[in-house]
Amino acid sequence: MKRSLFATFMNIGTATEPNYVKMGKGISEMKEAYNAEEETNQWIDEDVPTNELVSYAPSFDVTQRCYAGEKIFEFIDEKRDDLAVEEDAKTDCLKVYLYKQLAENVYKATKINTTIVIGDFDAKEITYNVKQNGNQTQGYVTITKEGHDTKVVFTAGKYTA
Repeated sequence: MKRSLFATFMNIGTATEPNYVKMGKGISEMKEAYNAEEETNQWIDEDVPTNELVSYAPSFDVTQRCYAGEKIFEFIDEKRDDLAVEEDAKTDCLKVYLYKQLAENVYKATKINTTIVIGDFDAKEITYNVKQNGNQTQGYVTITKEGHDTKVVFTAGKYTA
């Protein structure tokens, strides 16, 4: 499968007026890590320990070239410049599975609340980590073109035609 069939959109707007922009230009690396938390116990009557999967803490590390005018870079660069913390470092993202088309312009998606953690910056590249906060919401997106702009609308729940 092509990497381009798994898209991530970041909300550069607000919670009440979201503006989802596709992450891509300048991003050379972005792999999701699930960061599983496991618990291991070995009881006195067992020769081999028992392993339990407790939770996940998904995140993705991003390396992005700095392009003035590129919306994701400018959004992240503003967070860096402001040394954003707490609520100012938060936004939400959509993981969109373009290979799971449900109808015309409708795709399976997951919405995640996130915290942006800035790593390095040298005016050529910026690195940052996008960490998931809490549970994700399953649903779908409708993607439409409006002139040169792309409008992405997330709906929670199962798609019904």
